[in-house]
This record gives sequence, C-alpha cells and structure tokens, in this order.
Amino acid sequence: MTLLSFFGCKNEPICTVNENNAGKQIYDLDEATCFIALKLNKKKSNLNLIRSALIAEENYMNKIGLISENPNPESESESNVEIDINEIVEYALNEEKVDLTKDELTEIYDTEIEYLMFIGVVEE
Repeated sequence: MTLLSFFGCKNEPICTVNENNAGKQIYDLDEATCFIALKLNKKKSNLNLIRSALIAEENYMNKIGLISENPNPESESESNVEIDINEIVEYALNEEKVDLTKDELTEIYDTEIEYLMFIGVVEE
C-alpha cells in the first residue's frame, strides 16, 4: 500500500491519499480534500476551507440537477456534461459564502479535476 503524503516541518503528513483508490471511481470528500491540499502544497489549516469549497460545488451540482441523492443506475447514461468552473466559483462565493477568493476557488476546482482523473471518473 503506497500513500501520498506531504510532510510539514515535523515530518508529519497533513493527510494521506490511498494509492489503492486509483481508478475505483468512488468519490470520497475527505480524500479529495487531502488530494487537493497535497497537490497545492497547502497547510493542515487549509483542509476545512478546501472541504467547504468542495461541499459548495456538490450543493451547486445538486441545485442544477446534475447529481441526486438517489441515483438510478438503470437510467444513468454516459454524461459528457461540461461544467463551468466560473459558475461554481460564483455560486460558492455568493450562495455558500465560502471564505476563499475567486482565484483560490478556481485553483481548487481545477486541481479537483486531477483527483477525478486519479479515481477514474474523467479522462484527459
């Protein structure tokens, strides 16, 4: 089992990402938060802000009907939906009142795409 981790000054990782989850197509909010924090070289104190940005994104996608609490796998088709990151950023700032800047949110959502590729739900 290989773990990605970022070591701070005390050689303690702020969090870890399980490499065994690569390609499993299961989105885990905590793992996504950690993955993004590690990629962006963030501190442990940034984890809650990243998490709140991801929750705002999930709320936005629920609001527009892109995801639902009760997915019906039989009616699920291949989704090639293009999501406008700018719209998500505006929603996070204005509706969810996430305490991050526009640039920080854009950076988080751009990096989340790498996590989605890691778990195998999107391709380059």
